[in-house]
Amino acid sequence: MTDRTERVSQLRATLSLGLDAKGSEKILRALEDLLVPHGLYLDGGLKHSGDNSGLSPEIVGLITRADGRDLSERDKRWVEAWLASTPQVAEFSMSPPKPADSPER
Repeated sequence: MTDRTERVSQLRATLSLGLDAKGSEKILRALEDLLVPHGLYLDGGLKHSGDNSGLSPEIVGLITRADGRDLSERDKRWVEAWLASTPQVAEFSMSPPKPADSPER
């Protein structure tokens, strides 16, 4: 018997420079509100939340399936489509689904 690790995708989404903390949190909540009904979960959150650091706010974390099943390429493409259609997302990247314990996430 082998232990199987679920497949997840590393997300990094850079939000528009100048977006304040409230605006950044609104985008994060919108993403989470989109993921949950589809059985997906963001294990992460805001980094540089528009806190006057001079850095663009970012959403960083792992996209997983809430039920522990593997994240599919279809799930990944669906999240990417939402990110691409959100004007406050300046750029983003998502890794191909990989085992959660993979060192190259």
